[in-house]
Amino acid sequence: MKNGNGLNRTCRSATRSLAWSLLLAAAPDALGIEAEPAAVAPSEQTAGSTNVQQPVPDESISNVDAGIQVAQFQLPTPPSDEPAIPGDPVFSRYPERPLISRLEYQFSYGSESDVTYRRNPDLDRRLKDTSLILSPQINGAIIYRPTDRVEMMLEAILQRDIAVKEQDIVTLPSGQTQLAPRHYNSLPIDQAWVTFKELGPADLTLGRRNFEDDRHWLYDTSLDTALVKLKAGAFQAELSYSRKDRLDLDLLAPVQKTRNDIYMAYLSYRGIEDIRLAGYTIYREDQAGKEGQPLLLGLRASGNPSDRFNFWTEVALQRGKDETKKNFKGYAFDIGGTYRFPDLPYAPNITLGYAYGSGDGNPNDNRNHEFRQTGLQSNEARLGGIPKLKYYGEALDPELSNLQILTAAVGFRPAPNISVDLVYHRYKTNKLASDLRNAALTAEMNQDSSRPSKEVGDALDIVVGFRNLFGVRRLGLDLRAGLFFPRGAYRNEVLFRHPTTRREISTFRRADRGISVLAKFWY
Repeated sequence: MKNGNGLNRTCRSATRSLAWSLLLAAAPDALGIEAEPAAVAPSEQTAGSTNVQQPVPDESISNVDAGIQVAQFQLPTPPSDEPAIPGDPVFSRYPERPLISRLEYQFSYGSESDVTYRRNPDLDRRLKDTSLILSPQINGAIIYRPTDRVEMMLEAILQRDIAVKEQDIVTLPSGQTQLAPRHYNSLPIDQAWVTFKELGPADLTLGRRNFEDDRHWLYDTSLDTALVKLKAGAFQAELSYSRKDRLDLDLLAPVQKTRNDIYMAYLSYRGIEDIRLAGYTIYREDQAGKEGQPLLLGLRASGNPSDRFNFWTEVALQRGKDETKKNFKGYAFDIGGTYRFPDLPYAPNITLGYAYGSGDGNPNDNRNHEFRQTGLQSNEARLGGIPKLKYYGEALDPELSNLQILTAAVGFRPAPNISVDLVYHRYKTNKLASDLRNAALTAEMNQDSSRPSKEVGDALDIVVGFRNLFGVRRLGLDLRAGLFFPRGAYRNEVLFRHPTTRREISTFRRADRGISVLAKFWY
């Protein structure tokens, strides 16, 4: 037992001695002092001897009881042909690598191909208007920075729409006939701009540029523009004059040029952490007289106050003149938020939203109370899942005009790279109307004059997003399916002959459901 205790003491002493020696050896390097190597004292006896008198300069370096001699040493400096490691004492002898302050070239490429299926957009299964369109696409972009103050970008998209199933002639509920659009190979220049930076307090961009806001509520399109951007602390202002397709930059397909001039002023503030505040003015002047001169004034706020919660708020006024020279006096708002529960199984989330766009109930007065969006929007954003979706409904996809939209959604994550969103919408018009502005459905409302209604219908959307599909890092798939269930505003006319009088009689029945499915492949 004594021998065992003595051996333990010996091991502990040896460990302490070795630790202290390593610390002392490293201390000169840490302090910038070049240490002298200590000579190793020759051992006069074996480690087991205890009667030997040895010089002991410090008990922390050489423990007498342990009978161990410790030598201090210094690692040799690397030869000049070996790379130095940042943080190493000899690193200062090597030339410092210059930091890259500007990437002269950047490029990217990818694909965003769609498969779109629509059934009963007229909400009448008696009429054939089902379509299935394939839209394979390849895109590429390059950024060039010849100097720190000049940046250029060129982006092109090669696309072909393939009609797998489509009627050549479609009879609309109004009785009008509509020809199927011609499908071309297209190679549009989606972006081609140059930015001159630090021109005093401003940056100037000229050319075709992509305009997007967070929820694509204002714009999601490319415009030929002259844009000035100014920054002052947490404030940033953008002033621009633009026109869509002022130039024909599609190398394969014909482009219909527009005559709609757009003047925009956008002021944003980022002084509050994780909160974005902005105000804007957008004035459009349609030289062709089809849209008038609408003026949009708005405020918006959005952000992520916490990792669990994000919100959005849109408030806008419509002023200016419509296409008949009436004064606009409309308004709209859109508020909502998403709350996440990351600690629960499958990380569920819930979303609630409400949107309101005013309508015009009296077309015979001198004012138009209808709110209209810019016509540049796509109303597409994420809720709680991976993919973007039409947050006003996949099947109806309306513009926020003369409409109330209640949205409730739940989502969850079956796997880290998979998300599922179930979204419900309830639609109601503010004023009785015969149609919805820029909706994806072609059906007319209130054809039955004996039963007018503001109840548009309900919709259920199922959205599933996959990323890193089949283990391929860049490969993704979005599946978005929408069902629209019409209410009282949609009724289809039914004609039949009276069995006795043989007279043609008109009656109405409830409209049929509409279906929309989109599969989007990402790479």
